[in-house]
Amino acid sequence: MSKTKRIIITILCLIGLGLTLELCKVFYNANFAINSTPSICAINDAFDCDSVAKTSYSQFLGIPLALWGLIFYLFVLIMTYVHKISEIKLFGFMKVFKNPSSYIYCVALLSFILSMILGCISIFKINSICIFCFMTYFIDLLIAITAKNRGCGMLYELKNSINDFIEAIKVKRYAISFVIVMLCAAGLLTYTSLSNVLAPQMIKKKMILNNFGKYQNYSDGNELGPKDADLVITEYMDFNCGGCFYANIYLHRIVSEFENVKVIQYNLPLDSVCNHNVKEGGGHKNSCLKSRYALAAKRQNKYWNMSDALFSQGPETEKEIIDEARLLDFDIKKLKEDANSEEVKQEISDMIKDADSKNITGTPTLFIGMKMQLGIPSYPEFKKMIIDNGGREKKQ
Repeated sequence: MSKTKRIIITILCLIGLGLTLELCKVFYNANFAINSTPSICAINDAFDCDSVAKTSYSQFLGIPLALWGLIFYLFVLIMTYVHKISEIKLFGFMKVFKNPSSYIYCVALLSFILSMILGCISIFKINSICIFCFMTYFIDLLIAITAKNRGCGMLYELKNSINDFIEAIKVKRYAISFVIVMLCAAGLLTYTSLSNVLAPQMIKKKMILNNFGKYQNYSDGNELGPKDADLVITEYMDFNCGGCFYANIYLHRIVSEFENVKVIQYNLPLDSVCNHNVKEGGGHKNSCLKSRYALAAKRQNKYWNMSDALFSQGPETEKEIIDEARLLDFDIKKLKEDANSEEVKQEISDMIKDADSKNITGTPTLFIGMKMQLGIPSYPEFKKMIIDNGGREKKQ
């Protein structure tokens, strides 16, 4: 490798390392730091590194992509100066790396290809772009172009790399070392993948999906339970109502324990923004906003996923709601359009009018069959009420 190549690759790697270190900071603040300030690349909805960092796409095998980036640039730097490093007695084994330019080219090209896939996910799935991420994508491409041996094709570079690897593992001690390293790496990645210790957004996603996965086969819109249920529980609720939070837990538990009970959940936001019964400027702030997004989620058959996220995670702004939706793989563009559509606003208005016709003024209000229940009793009392009204528990 020529001196000029080394200088160019070194400069590109140093820039890449700087960017990935900043991305590590962004990832940490977005997922671990409470009440952290927005990063410098959180510009708007379209360009927001923080939102991207909060999604499940910001990690692979439980390792943040930013850390994978650090490993990549460190590898490239080591290969760039492997001829010097191998002269040190302790690292003499590195003389087996005979064609560092080929290794750098292959790894950088693979990194760029994977980056383009991530770029498409960012644009079309997450609907938000991480500027720093895109900068590293093109740095990877420049590294590949710089490292490529003049007049040699991709297959030549790949063949060089594979041949060197085969020759290296023919030496027994190198083969044993390689197996040990691979086993350690496999163990580490298995741990990070299963524990998600470095990817809390995956823990949250699995928690929400696991909670509702068992209900998906018999949920329809804002209804939960068997369609031919003998007993129907109708709930009028508000996402900012403390009692509704517990009612939501109770109702899901009831559906899982009874074979003939169905729940229908109606939104009754006690927020003056959309509810004419609430004094202007009063009520539960942002309840109307949350209801709009819950009903928008219904149009993607994910009402209950959104409902659980709104209750359990407590997002208060539209941006925070969108962050939760990204975590749950919503079509963000459609979700935003539906949440702000006249149809959804009219649906909330109709639910409020329906509550008015039944003289409902507070939440949670439930109808167990034809009987009205204001507030939520203890679970044993609630369960007895279900049994008294014809609910049949599932056989153990």
